Amino acid sequence: MKLTDVLETTKREPHCGLCKIDFLGTGVCAAGKKHGFVAYWPEGRMELARALAENEVEPSEALIDIVNSCNMCGICDRQCYFITQRRPTKAQQALKDYVQTLKPNMIKHTPEDEIVKDLRSIVGKDWATNDPIIIASYLRSIIKQKSSGQYYVVMPNTTEEIVEIIKLANKHKIPYLPRGNGTFFGVVLQTLLAEPSSIEQGIVIDLWRMKDIDVDPESITATIGPGVTSFELQKAAKTHKLRANVAEAESCVCANAQNLGIITTWSNTYGWGTDNFIDAEFIDSTGAIQHLSDKDIPNPYASEQGLMSLSLIPSVIITKLTLKLHRIIEDEEPVFIPFTNLPDALDLAYNLARRNIGISLAVLSRKYLTEFISPTHEIAEDFNYIAEKYLKLNYVVDVICDKYGKKIIEEMAEITFGQTMLKSLILGSSKLASMKDSSILKMIAEEEDPLKAVFAGPMLKHFEKGLAASPRELVKDFDEDLRDFFEKLYSKPELTDSIWLHSFRILPCRMERKHMWMYRGGYMPGDKKTILKVVDALEKPAQQYHIDGAFGFLSYLERGKLAHLEYDYYYDHTDPDARKRVNKAIVESWRQQFAIPGVTPLEFICSKGLHRKEHIIYPLPAGLSEEELGHFEELIETLFGGEDTW
Repeated sequence: MKLTDVLETTKREPHCGLCKIDFLGTGVCAAGKKHGFVAYWPEGRMELARALAENEVEPSEALIDIVNSCNMCGICDRQCYFITQRRPTKAQQALKDYVQTLKPNMIKHTPEDEIVKDLRSIVGKDWATNDPIIIASYLRSIIKQKSSGQYYVVMPNTTEEIVEIIKLANKHKIPYLPRGNGTFFGVVLQTLLAEPSSIEQGIVIDLWRMKDIDVDPESITATIGPGVTSFELQKAAKTHKLRANVAEAESCVCANAQNLGIITTWSNTYGWGTDNFIDAEFIDSTGAIQHLSDKDIPNPYASEQGLMSLSLIPSVIITKLTLKLHRIIEDEEPVFIPFTNLPDALDLAYNLARRNIGISLAVLSRKYLTEFISPTHEIAEDFNYIAEKYLKLNYVVDVICDKYGKKIIEEMAEITFGQTMLKSLILGSSKLASMKDSSILKMIAEEEDPLKAVFAGPMLKHFEKGLAASPRELVKDFDEDLRDFFEKLYSKPELTDSIWLHSFRILPCRMERKHMWMYRGGYMPGDKKTILKVVDALEKPAQQYHIDGAFGFLSYLERGKLAHLEYDYYYDHTDPDARKRVNKAIVESWRQQFAIPGVTPLEFICSKGLHRKEHIIYPLPAGLSEEELGHFEELIETLFGGEDTW
């Protein structure tokens, strides 16, 4: 197999990083676990196969070790197929076949320079490198594609080692940038945001080894290192019947707290931003160790608002974070309220938020619902079509609550469904997709209220029976060699348990099955009028530049006072024209968002430190004036250069 045979697959590698987490109970890649560097993990092998095929890097001695370290066990195929339908072992086989074609004089030796020698003296010889092959595995997940600068990758294991790395970088005047799991960089590096979020050369500090977790059930807290992912923290908390308020499974918690403030469907109850943590240990740009609880640290609240405040590179490296955990309530259960239009969904969700009903509360789009619960993209597209055309199911108010909250919701909403129906939709999604344009769906569409007919009326039993929901039915569309595994997997209760899926968040990266996505949106007042204006401000640029855009989810904050909205642009990041169009759509969406009072676009929250809630959101911005909007292009050019450079 040639590298070019798998190029279409490897080019689309999204760098979600889920292959590093045992989220299916399969274990993880043994080579990646042993060696640490991204190159030894499936995502890194995919990136290397692409970079070699496109002549962006030459083979080195490290490549031989990387290729030989893989035993083709197939764990990555199961993990990746579950999320993106890709088969990383095909890329690995192509790498193995490629290495067999190399003559000894084609394999480059990478000499140590003084910088890498000094880095190895700090972290050990196995944990620092300047090898171009290993560095190439970090392309598109922290290093821009086709970068020509001199890079180093180092994997510290302690706070003290990071201090010494920073002092070394300062001594030699070398830039440095910390990396958690690379999921944030994997998205923004495909856009004009690559410039303010990356370095042209320098030291990549990969924090993956720093995985200490200490759960204290008495204080209901956890203290973690910067390499701990959301899934790993949630798993540790659950053993004590506790829950962490964390982002997607693969995201590193410390990085997410610093970058985005940990916004989840649980945020209206559990909090957001500074509500999530108690203390933090961090290292500043001089190499000094500080704590938020120290009396003499610089003002942690100091920050800036506005268009010119954009900076996606963190000012400090968090090395330890103490977070609040939350007790799991024994009678929790999910309630879903389906809607045809967004304003009605917002009305109900807002009323629930301001009454603090629902431990988890969000408005989900049809796109998210169908993409998350469908096992393949093809099934998701058919499910999406059926939901829109026949069921008139476009939005869902998604709630996890106790029995008292459930009773109130059922009094407020005419139509609801729960765990039983969700399980049927997950296990029956393949069957539902096969019913596309069937007579039963046409019959449902003719009902006066299709949603009521399906979820609360006489069609309910017929609909559930027609789904023939079972793990065996679900996996019929899977690759044949994976069907037995996935039938057993989907027989596990947690794979259809809404509460488990909300807590562990293993499904969101399914959005990357077909194309890359760029999240849009941000923070805003929680009133319906403002939210709908922001949706319009994000939707119009997508239409203008022919980008596939879709409402994602909305979470209320502070009992409905504020809201966080995610609206996504989907595009082919391997197509230069599509990338230009998405960049133009991003800029135009900023123009429209900044004109709305109270709105802060998502990117202008990022990397502002752990106190963004007080001094980034408040005071609510007034919105750019007509005069300021008239100078918008000049401001954008100051930040990113001219349009021709995007």
